[in-house]
Amino acid sequence: MDLGTYGFPTPTAKKIISNYDAPEGVEVRGRYDAEFAKILTKDALKFVSDLQREFRNHIKYALECRKEAKRRYNEGALPGFDPATRYIREGDWMCAPVPPAVSDRKVEITGPVERKMIINALNSGAKVFMVSISTITFTLLCKCLLFLCGQVA
Repeated sequence: MDLGTYGFPTPTAKKIISNYDAPEGVEVRGRYDAEFAKILTKDALKFVSDLQREFRNHIKYALECRKEAKRRYNEGALPGFDPATRYIREGDWMCAPVPPAVSDRKVEITGPVERKMIINALNSGAKVFMVSISTITFTLLCKCLLFLCGQVA
């Protein structure tokens, strides 16, 4: 038996049978749901897999940088600005006025991602709504399922 992280046994791989129409090289794990299948189309899954394949090294690098920063902060260092951008902060410049098309800033912020919350956000009168996935303390799987539930609302 192979020991994984923290000395716990590594689970053996099980053959996943999925009814989703997934592109080559993509595997959807978990139960099949006909409502989710409306969102998890072959094109949508290909789009997400292409994003993951293109940016996975950037994401991995960013996560490693975050770990390094956390280590430094735990040792007492304080966050600061990138010295390479000092000329911007100290420069003599001004932003252009906000265009009228984006001056209405009514935004509904909702969370967790549940049908009821999405419906409330859509009915709030705001022009835009944001969903705070970070308020969910479940596993990544739960986050994905709740997100999909919000999308089929």
